[in-house]
Amino acid sequence: MDEPKKKKEFKLTALNTDNDIVEITVHECPVCRELIPKVENCPTCNTPYTHLNTVENFKTGYLHYIYECGCPAHERKAQKILKITEVVDESRINIRKNLADDFLKSGGY
Repeated sequence: MDEPKKKKEFKLTALNTDNDIVEITVHECPVCRELIPKVENCPTCNTPYTHLNTVENFKTGYLHYIYECGCPAHERKAQKILKITEVVDESRINIRKNLADDFLKSGGY
């Protein structure tokens, strides 16, 4: 019998684009299995945001998490832009390295 997987979720300290220190909760995306920040529902349409993509700006070191909600297409645009400042263990370093490697392999830079 298969055992249910443990939900991957933990808290990290990060900087937002205003250089404010924020504590975020990171969890596994149900679609792509990437570890991403948890976000609230869209305040306009009250639907959950769906993670679409993650892009790293190598000049600033910020990760851009791109989400989409259920609003009409011309109104949709949500990003959570963070710079991780706390590394708790080696596996979290590997997550960021793998993200950068995947991005470069895809020809996105």
